[in-house]
Amino acid sequence: MGRQGQGSKEELLKMDKVHLAAISLHEAVHGRYVEKMPMHGSMWDSYRIYHRCLKWSHVAVLCLLLLTIFEVPTWCKKGAEGNIWKWRDVKDLCASKEGFGPPPEELMMSNLPTLPIGVSLTIEYILLIGILVRILISARLHVFFRDIGSAYRSNAEMILDYVMILLGFCDVFYFSFFPSADYRIAPFVRFGLGISIPWIRDVVISFTRVTKAIFTVGLFLLGTIIIFAWLGAMMFDDLDMKDQYDMPINQGFENFGNSIYTMFAAMTTATLPDAMVPSYAHNKATVFFWMPFFVLGSCVFTQVILATVYADYGDQVTELMKLQHSSRSKGIKAAFEYLKAEVKQEKDGQQFDVVHFEAIKDVVSAMRELKTSYAQEELIRVCFDALDTDGSSFLTLAEFRNMCTVLLTTFMVVKRDSPVKQMLDGKAVGKTFAKLMTNGEEGPDLGCSPPVWMPSKFSGSPFDKLVNGILVLNVAWLLLESVYDLNDIPESEWFSSVDSVFCLCYIAEVMLKLCWWSWQEYWMSNDNRFDFFTTGILAGASLATMLTSVSPDVVRYINLLRLVRLLKALNNIEEYRKTWEIISRMVSTCGDVLAMNLLMIYLWSAAGLQLFGGQIYKSNPILKDADLDYFESHFEVYNFNDMGAAMVSMFFVVLTDWVDQISLACMALHEHYTVGWFLTVFYWLSFYIGAPLIAWNVWTAFSIDVFCMIKEMQDEEDDQKTNTEKNLEPLQAKMAEEGVCLHIRESAALGRDKVYAKMFEEDDDDDKEGSQGSSDKGDSEEGDD
Repeated sequence: MGRQGQGSKEELLKMDKVHLAAISLHEAVHGRYVEKMPMHGSMWDSYRIYHRCLKWSHVAVLCLLLLTIFEVPTWCKKGAEGNIWKWRDVKDLCASKEGFGPPPEELMMSNLPTLPIGVSLTIEYILLIGILVRILISARLHVFFRDIGSAYRSNAEMILDYVMILLGFCDVFYFSFFPSADYRIAPFVRFGLGISIPWIRDVVISFTRVTKAIFTVGLFLLGTIIIFAWLGAMMFDDLDMKDQYDMPINQGFENFGNSIYTMFAAMTTATLPDAMVPSYAHNKATVFFWMPFFVLGSCVFTQVILATVYADYGDQVTELMKLQHSSRSKGIKAAFEYLKAEVKQEKDGQQFDVVHFEAIKDVVSAMRELKTSYAQEELIRVCFDALDTDGSSFLTLAEFRNMCTVLLTTFMVVKRDSPVKQMLDGKAVGKTFAKLMTNGEEGPDLGCSPPVWMPSKFSGSPFDKLVNGILVLNVAWLLLESVYDLNDIPESEWFSSVDSVFCLCYIAEVMLKLCWWSWQEYWMSNDNRFDFFTTGILAGASLATMLTSVSPDVVRYINLLRLVRLLKALNNIEEYRKTWEIISRMVSTCGDVLAMNLLMIYLWSAAGLQLFGGQIYKSNPILKDADLDYFESHFEVYNFNDMGAAMVSMFFVVLTDWVDQISLACMALHEHYTVGWFLTVFYWLSFYIGAPLIAWNVWTAFSIDVFCMIKEMQDEEDDQKTNTEKNLEPLQAKMAEEGVCLHIRESAALGRDKVYAKMFEEDDDDDKEGSQGSSDKGDSEEGDD
């Protein structure tokens, strides 16, 4: 009896099949597969709580990264003095009148607002505690998997979390008691905590792999620089006389160290053609020294590095896509096994395992406990219909394989018609209104934002043509106003009245559309959102100008707001609209690559703030005897006095590969060959390798390929429906008859996966054919059983 009771208790503690299927599908959606699943009933609670906390933990990490930008720089000692809760201007905190920092007249900062130290520390404690809660829940979940010899997260990931959260609390504790500390590890700890976020982790892994890939080519490039630097020093170091332009002939080649820097900067093209002017002006034969170096360094090796970087990144994307595809297929099949009915169904003369609607309803409801973005209960039937290709009211494995695609698609059911339209329906005014707002096209009315393959009933209507005509007149009026403004011709008083008339026209446009469509349907269109915001801004600005006394500077900026209507006019041009859609989709698809560049700028800006903050100013005694082009070129605005200024400075370094003036000013803060000097050299060299050479090259090459692929896909998609749209087309038409619109929107992740699959399908064709053959064989065997 005791053993039987114990066995019954263990059975009760096991997870049910719905929760097992929910976990399998949730992991499959994210391209993962759990091979060995803990069966303990309380594991579901830990898994559910962990994933509900995970979202907020990621938000907390991103807030910590953002907090770095708005903290008082550590070199501003006044921030730690007096009341640390008082809001003060950052320039008052950082400017020095006692000679220990930049004086007020030389202090340049980004003018971003900064939080008092007390406030920023409080926010940091709260965010760190939130992340600690997630780590503790993660540890509990880790125990369930460890007990069965599996792992949900690797030991390395768990250890990294423990180390980073410990360092984070140690840093904030120390800074709480010693707020005048010169250095903090907080920015780098926050980045370490950010590795728990999948896209940041993927960026770090990609960056590490690409760095290894260019090692060999990098050695060739380094060798080329050193050899030519040695030759240059041997040729020019003794030529200390001045040329006809009163410049030393051996400028940049005074010694071997200077020669290495000169050749490196020339290789980046940042100092060309200035670097070769003294030697070339002295002796034209030196062209035979410079040209081979430019060919090898700038034209060959840097391009080989670009090709290597992109090829390796492409291989990584292909491998990741294959792994996610495989994991997703396994997860979907595992979920199907959990959900399938006990009785098989006959289809086309064969017996198949199937999943019924009730099982889909239960599993999606369970998944909403993990992530609220999954389909709401009233839309589960829509999800089922999207999968049910043949309308058989049950799903075979072949149909169920699209489950992740459906889960990554957003379905929204909204009321189409406004109360005003419903009230006027059938009346003479209502019929006139309908003639104004429709173009006479046949077919169901799918609202203001129908699919691309379905003709719109609004586009080309009399009202649409009227609005477009007003836009054309407004553009012409803006051009006329620009002619007056650029030529300083006084404007007549009635000019403002014309602007007000156009503003009223746009307000009327918004109001009439809201009288035709419900607010929910109106808001589904990005064009309508653009109209609503721009009209609101322009109307508010016009009202403020009429009712209050506004300064001329503010009026100038308000007038510039009128130019946003040009974008609306351009959107009516088909090629412009398509190009803008391609660019938007390209940026979304290349989000990881952009994040790689942004993280590089963030990390090195945080380091630069602590290394050079508050030191690069003209009256600094250390720089008194340094002949720096940084000050002569008025580059003081590019500095490291706060995170905002530092990030702007490093952004321009990324764009231009190298900014000689800024790097030399930083190096001039230390004596040659001291620890500080070597640290500064390493700082700039590592940033050049990491950002312009790797991260920016990946973006440059990858974005071009993505743009071309999306353009090709867009031409194909304009006339094609997805499987989901095909399955739901009858339901959309039926709902339209009832005055309801079903909108289908694929997620950014699904759109990115489609582009990646299309880009790398040539490399993946063999694998796909093999897996498809296996799948077909499996389905066939299933049917024969």
